[in-house]
Amino acid sequence: MSDPANEALEDYVNNPFGTLHLKGVRIGRMTIDELIVCGREAAINTQEILGTAFERTRRISTGKNGTRYPEPLPVATPARLLSVEIKDHLGDMERRCLQPDTIESTARTLKLLKMTCGNIPVSRIDHKHMYQLWDLLRWAPPGLTASPDFTTLCYTDVIADGKRLDVPPPAPATLEKHRRFLVSFFNQMVRTRAIPASPMDAFSEIKKDLVVDPNKPERLFDEQDLQRIFAHERYMAWARQHPHRWWAPMIGLYTGARINEVSQLKVADILQECGMWCIAFRKTVDADLAHNTRVRSRQSLKGRAAVRTIPIPQPLLDAGFLDFLADMKECGHPRLFPHLSAGVNKKTGQTNARYSQGLLAQFGVYLKGLGFAKGVGFHAFRHTFATELHHQGIADEDIALVTGHSVSKKVPVLHEAYFHKKPAVARTKQTRVLESYRPPVDLPVYKQGQFKGALGAWAKFYP
Repeated sequence: MSDPANEALEDYVNNPFGTLHLKGVRIGRMTIDELIVCGREAAINTQEILGTAFERTRRISTGKNGTRYPEPLPVATPARLLSVEIKDHLGDMERRCLQPDTIESTARTLKLLKMTCGNIPVSRIDHKHMYQLWDLLRWAPPGLTASPDFTTLCYTDVIADGKRLDVPPPAPATLEKHRRFLVSFFNQMVRTRAIPASPMDAFSEIKKDLVVDPNKPERLFDEQDLQRIFAHERYMAWARQHPHRWWAPMIGLYTGARINEVSQLKVADILQECGMWCIAFRKTVDADLAHNTRVRSRQSLKGRAAVRTIPIPQPLLDAGFLDFLADMKECGHPRLFPHLSAGVNKKTGQTNARYSQGLLAQFGVYLKGLGFAKGVGFHAFRHTFATELHHQGIADEDIALVTGHSVSKKVPVLHEAYFHKKPAVARTKQTRVLESYRPPVDLPVYKQGQFKGALGAWAKFYP
């Protein structure tokens, strides 16, 4: 292909303004009288077509013995379009049973990539496109991937619109998340030999920011905070009609469990083991999803370390937790807090597996009414629980037995050693840890039958 035509196409790709007219383009013995290119994506596709034609019409090399050998095509030729690779990548993520929100987040990142470089063959994507993508992420207007208003805009128009709105820069953590999704996408194509190398190889992890905001509230409760939260008159007025409001904060306080772990508990997750009443944080099959090959449970866990069984702390037993359990068994619903919804993904119809969303909002409003700063929520129970035990000198791996944090590979795999082989040893260790944490809080005592009205309204229950 002639150098002037190639240079003109390259300039147009970088600045796709108006329409590009090319005349007399010669490729070997072939001449194209006129080419009219409109738009950046069309220019990139034209480059690909002309480049392929040029490769196929190149003079074949001749050996000294007269045998003629065609020159081999480049590695990963022919490459598929970006839209095809994106579709297959997202489909593979579903096959691997990754979380729906992870798949959705990846889809948004790849949509921005396609907006940046157009629907070109993936072999044409290089580090220059990545630099352009960072610019797009910097100036992306709110709702860029969701609003139909942006679907007709090209890359340069979107950036111009963002600059006009003077949008604030994204957080470093957001950029790092985009980077990880892109690394995963391109590495997958390298492994499938769709491309010879990843354009993300040149882009390392974003350096962690060591700046501390002195005005940011600490995600930790002191003794006065806890007493304020569980003051009987105030707490009972807020929680009296709602089982999840009554019990979830108490469970979070005394176990340090994550909010979704507590919100998604089933009645069957409260069991007896080694002569102790325990809570099993796990995923089990939902009866109505048993035959679903994609999703069989509405429960979700952060990772393998989160699977654990711990003794129920004595303060919860003293507060009448087993009486509540008896009421739930009589109610007949399989879940401990049936008024909380897991949510449904509008696009896929699959569960969002986020039973915590309702409680998160409700507890946040409750804390705000008590004067707590924005950003302080249910997760502060977990910070408080772990910090207090750490200051008491409890070993990190013993704290992890209760909280479900992953343990360093420098120590034995505690979950396998204790949970599967010696559960009695694990319960003994966990009991000692749980008894070490006794915040100065006087919990309200549950009265059996207290939620008779709420537990009788099945129309308000969620699966």
